[in-house]
Amino acid sequence: VLAKTLAVKTPRILPSDNLEKVASQMLEKNLKGIPVTSGGRPVGLVAATDVILNSQNSLGKVEVGQVMTKDVITIGSNDTIGKAISLMRDEGVSRLPVVEGGRLVGIVTVSDIAEKVIKPRIKASWGDVVGERVRTLSNPVKSIMTRNVITTQPREKIVSAVERMKVHGLSCLVATEMNRVVGIFTLMDALEPLVARQEGERRTISIEVSYKLERVDMDVKESVLEVAEKFVQRFRKTLGHGVLSLYFKEHKEKHGDLKLIHCRARLNSDRYQFVGIGEAWRPDLAARTALKVIERQFLVRKELASKYPYGREFFESLTGAY
Repeated sequence: VLAKTLAVKTPRILPSDNLEKVASQMLEKNLKGIPVTSGGRPVGLVAATDVILNSQNSLGKVEVGQVMTKDVITIGSNDTIGKAISLMRDEGVSRLPVVEGGRLVGIVTVSDIAEKVIKPRIKASWGDVVGERVRTLSNPVKSIMTRNVITTQPREKIVSAVERMKVHGLSCLVATEMNRVVGIFTLMDALEPLVARQEGERRTISIEVSYKLERVDMDVKESVLEVAEKFVQRFRKTLGHGVLSLYFKEHKEKHGDLKLIHCRARLNSDRYQFVGIGEAWRPDLAARTALKVIERQFLVRKELASKYPYGREFFESLTGAY
């Protein structure tokens, strides 16, 4: 029953399909590889790294800073593993850069938690510990993080960064400047300009933003727009034609000088109508939360299955088990 619930219909491509089409399928469905078929039979597999590295004519001048996610969720090295799980669950991410004094000292991933926390506990429950240390959710993140982090810089060309990702078997790099985290660069980010090239930068979903706030700085407005554009970019081939509206207002609740921000996101297209609500102390974070609600609804509707519905169940099972 579980396997049936989590099954996803994987797209198929032909040997004659161009790389832009392959990139579009990968980006739309968040896949790092797609089977290649001929005459209805599988003949191979194409990986996202192969698509990117064979598109140097299109991507050769594109820099990491142009496509990376700049609003990065980080965690302190002395914060608990339980807090890391909560952040991953609430923010919909599978990895967290670990910082000390604002400087990068490591990274913790879902795999780290599974391998270093969950598996040892399962072995312990079977009486098969063999001297292995069993960590709890109250242990610090630094006890399980990877310390030697492979990084990139905003000015590095994305093809160069992806070459390093392939060598080290990674799907993500932390972008730094002076050892401070400034972004996260993923294979999906690298595919975006290739898909945009195929579509001639044609936007099928327009974005409207309305603020009912006392003050909104220009950099905050730009950050909100970036969050919305990334959402549209990822699903632009499937959402159809329509409008994504973001409406912001302030609550009376305050944290110091900050007021709690409420964001209502509404997607109204010729194919879908979704509404998502998000709250945070900054408009861009509230927008991201609201759009994640819409994204989960969209993925469930399309049966694309994926990290958000399943990931949430996974993390809730972790926090509920200990």
